[in-house]
Amino acid sequence: MLKLAKIPFDEEKLEQDFKLFASLLLKADSKYFLYRDFQARNILLHNDDLYFIDYQGGRKGALQYDVASILFQAQINFSASERDELLDHYLDGLTEKIKIKRNDFLIHYYNFALIRLLQTFGAYGF
Repeated sequence: MLKLAKIPFDEEKLEQDFKLFASLLLKADSKYFLYRDFQARNILLHNDDLYFIDYQGGRKGALQYDVASILFQAQINFSASERDELLDHYLDGLTEKIKIKRNDFLIHYYNFALIRLLQTFGAYGF
């Protein structure tokens, strides 16, 4: 995308940054079900029940990825305060189910939010 936009950059330094970033993402606990396409259009509401569709790409992964995917999806423009409120609600519910360290979760969450934004730039950058 940078090349197509003719934005100057040091390709070697960018590659090093991506390797460092990947190592940070890999530090997140990845033993959970990862939906991988968690967005509003894949959530249906019928008779007050939620249904999730299009999860054939699911696999084990980090919890932070899916919540970052839905809160930073391109089709919904959440404000920062709305995003924070929804994330707090998610974390409150999550801590009722499993034991997590909230601060550790958030460190990884923001890294996954960044990777989701980079994916969006890649998809819509053309």
